[in-house]
Amino acid sequence: MKTIDRYIFGELLQPFLFGMAFFVAIWLIDLMMELINLIFSKGVPPSVTFLFFIYSLPPTLVISFPMAILLGTLVAFGRLSSDSEITAMKAGGYSFSRICVPAVISGLLVTGLTFLFNEKVVPVANDKFTRLFRREVTLKRPLPHISENRFFEAGPGRKFFVQKFDPISKNMSGVIMYEGQPTNFPRVIEASKARLDDGLCTFWTGRISDFRSEGSDYHHTYFNRLEYPIDTHYVNPDDVPESKNARQMNIFELYAHIEDLRQKGLSNPALIQNWIEFWTKTSIPFASLIFVLIGAPLGCQTSRSGTSIGIGLSVVIIFLYYVLFAAGKAFAKGSYLSPFLGVWFPNFLIGLVGVWLIFRLKA
Repeated sequence: MKTIDRYIFGELLQPFLFGMAFFVAIWLIDLMMELINLIFSKGVPPSVTFLFFIYSLPPTLVISFPMAILLGTLVAFGRLSSDSEITAMKAGGYSFSRICVPAVISGLLVTGLTFLFNEKVVPVANDKFTRLFRREVTLKRPLPHISENRFFEAGPGRKFFVQKFDPISKNMSGVIMYEGQPTNFPRVIEASKARLDDGLCTFWTGRISDFRSEGSDYHHTYFNRLEYPIDTHYVNPDDVPESKNARQMNIFELYAHIEDLRQKGLSNPALIQNWIEFWTKTSIPFASLIFVLIGAPLGCQTSRSGTSIGIGLSVVIIFLYYVLFAAGKAFAKGSYLSPFLGVWFPNFLIGLVGVWLIFRLKA
């Protein structure tokens, strides 16, 4: 490795690390707000919330790697250009394309790192996040808060009214439960006493009343003791079969899944969506190399150096990239483009512009 290569690598490293910290922090702000909401509005324990945070880091890093190398390239080449070091290198016999070689190698290394994360770490993290979220948030519902002389919900479609409640013994007195029915009026259970214990409500001395759709009481049953499943937890998470979606699979698993769906005769729109996810797993990592190709010549053409200029340019380029990416996916979903071309379209377009700018500055 020549001195010039080591020097440019060193110039790229510091702004790249700054870019990683900057963009990861930007993504984590939104994540932290969601996690705080889980703690205070959903009652999720802080220990579980911390695991959500850990499992969310790998996808955040994968998104941030290309952004960070773009910022690093813009800042590094902007500083080299503003201090006339690019001019000095050219005077020493180095063409601009040769000066860009260390940056291109850096882009390839970050591409490989992003692909490695995307294949080995992100699917596992997404799978663990999905399972934990389903277990602790989606499929679980906290026990109802019981209050005297007020209606409260206990499971889907059920409302209770309690005259008296003993928080020590958990016994309820003067109980009325309304249970919604698909076609008729709600079923009503009246009892002198009841007790609610994790999915099962026991009623003592009461009556069950069913009503016709016009509101008349057509059937009632008296009981001394009745055990009634309330389902305060929507479902037992252990009873739910596990299945992976595209984001929980690596590229080989997803390809095998697509082939299986094709053999089963799945509809074309569903296959297209899976192919889009498949090619996305390759296009996003290669965005690091594409951003280097566009960042090096643009960084040299900034009128003044500085991190703020690099951040501004990187935000504009990233915004343009993801607009093109979203447009390409939309065209692919509408069958106007193939999934490969739709997802890779921004890489091809921005990459070609970057190569043209590099050779334009070659002399």
